[in-house]
Amino acid sequence: MPISRTISSSSSSENENLDEECNPTSPEDVFKILITTDNHLGYAERDDERTNDSLITFEECLQIARDENVDFILLGGDLFHDNKPSNHVMLECINLLRKYCLGDKTIEFKLISDEKINFSSTVQSNPFPWANFKDPNLNIGIPIFSIHGNHDDPSGSTPLCPLDLLNSCGLVNYFGNLSSLENIDIHPLLFRKGETNLSIYGLGAIRDERLHRIFLKNQINLLRPTNNPDDWFNIFVIHQNRVPHGPKNYIPEQFLHEFLDIVIWGHEHDCRITPEFNTVQKFFVIQPGSTVATSLSEGEQLQKHVGILHVYKKTFKMHRRPLQTVRQFYFVDIQLTDHIDEKALKTLSNTKLEQKLDKILTDTINELLMRAQNEHSGHPKQPRKPLIRLRVDYTGFDLFDSFNDIRFVQKFSDQVANPKTMITLNKKRDNNILKSNEIKLDPDAIKISNEQFNHAQRVEDSIQTYFESTTENNRLRLLDEKSMLAALTEFIDKDEIYALNTMVEAQIEQSQKFLVNNIHNDDVAFLEDELKRFKILQNVDYDEAIKRRKNLLNMARKERLKANGEKSSDDEIMITESIRNNDENSNDDDDDDDDDDDDDFDRSSMKTTQKRTQSSTKTRGTTRGRGRGRGRGRAKTTPTKTPRDKRKLF
Repeated sequence: MPISRTISSSSSSENENLDEECNPTSPEDVFKILITTDNHLGYAERDDERTNDSLITFEECLQIARDENVDFILLGGDLFHDNKPSNHVMLECINLLRKYCLGDKTIEFKLISDEKINFSSTVQSNPFPWANFKDPNLNIGIPIFSIHGNHDDPSGSTPLCPLDLLNSCGLVNYFGNLSSLENIDIHPLLFRKGETNLSIYGLGAIRDERLHRIFLKNQINLLRPTNNPDDWFNIFVIHQNRVPHGPKNYIPEQFLHEFLDIVIWGHEHDCRITPEFNTVQKFFVIQPGSTVATSLSEGEQLQKHVGILHVYKKTFKMHRRPLQTVRQFYFVDIQLTDHIDEKALKTLSNTKLEQKLDKILTDTINELLMRAQNEHSGHPKQPRKPLIRLRVDYTGFDLFDSFNDIRFVQKFSDQVANPKTMITLNKKRDNNILKSNEIKLDPDAIKISNEQFNHAQRVEDSIQTYFESTTENNRLRLLDEKSMLAALTEFIDKDEIYALNTMVEAQIEQSQKFLVNNIHNDDVAFLEDELKRFKILQNVDYDEAIKRRKNLLNMARKERLKANGEKSSDDEIMITESIRNNDENSNDDDDDDDDDDDDDFDRSSMKTTQKRTQSSTKTRGTTRGRGRGRGRGRAKTTPTKTPRDKRKLF
């Protein structure tokens, strides 16, 4: 399979040519797509300083799309930071979409797939089962196609997400929402522009462990057109963990189909937008990263970009566009042993040592503030106050246990956007000082858990990893860890305040009934054995365990609605995907510097040499039309399943 990969300097000129090997006959044959993901609208909206950061940068993304005259925008999930964004955030989002995406610009491509399938609703029949630019009552200049992420995923009594609202408003085309998680068939969006055929597959966020299990069981199929399937350029949009956070808490690239040309990978926030070639699967992965820093981790300080993807037949070219309005962020590790030697520690007084620490931190922050001033983009909407995170390791300097970092950061409150979270003091714990009567947690499990937490920044993931890694003696005796994690996730992600209490009370009641029916003596050892047996029996039937947890969380939700004076639906309440999909085995940083702000990537024609058996499944697609060259004619596509019996799995 011939592969050509070249990096060259990019130009934002509209007349910029593709690589000579692409040789398009005319611009009318080339798709031009803006790629972005993880915009997290509404992040930190309660912070007076950062309340509009996500919205400002999202507007810049839309401005780039308009200035570059793209055919459409492709979003990789987490457009919103919350499943239930505030009225302010939703209003601002709608205003931006109306400002930049409505207009008289001619749509120069055709959507020829069955839109009733592409844009079907999992809740009820969709009254608008067609792309927004085909609606005769709307005037769309730049269509947006988006999947949901793990932050704005469907939930509630009728599982809805913010994208459903934008879809009904005619502002976003929401796809990749599955009605079933058994034997998944993913129908692509099929586009045609001149001589170029483009298929885009979308898969909204699913809990990684569940999706991992689905792939292992070969229960997911990407449907391909029957007529000349190798003539289509194939893009897959996914929103999952790419970096391993556990044995099954990510999706290996080897799970994905070989016929794909590009995988757009959402969810990971560090920007790796230059296409990375997978030598096993023979496709490229593009990881755009987030457009706003939501965690003060090292990977977030990389330059943020959006991508302009050109596709001509079976070739593509990627232009990176650095974002100029992102608030600057600087992350620094400080090891005190590198600044204060053992001699000074023994000879200097505590006051002198604290003054020395104060000077080290002050000098570092002032240096970063000067750097931020020099590196400011000059864009009028880029905030002037940077984000700063100093991670200070003061192991061996016990006197700094009393260091008042809260008082220290006050002198920078007018210069830094996050003074309260600017400094974290860390000290390695000496396990030898544990008292004999203290509970000794498994140190190896804690280490694995901490490593996972540093990547994921999610408390429930860290707890889950600990229990997966520890020994049986360190696990919970009565409560079921999976059920408690389900309740914790629902409490954190969806603010279900009664979830934990309901789950604990139910498990206590269930265990009491079990013991009453099975204990006939006062032997403590026998009692403990029966408790262990009770926990095991709780998870013997996987589907029944999921159903039981879901019912309990339904009860918690109804209790909250009752307490708030709200009426709950008589319909079954569907718990968020992260709860429903807890597997029986149980949801990054990048060290590569990225200084070239505007590199390009060209990919030459690639032909799949492996033979694949294809079984046809006929479908009929219809599209609505209103003229103006928008390709609203009737079209037929005949997808075929790509077998996965020869998957190379980890």
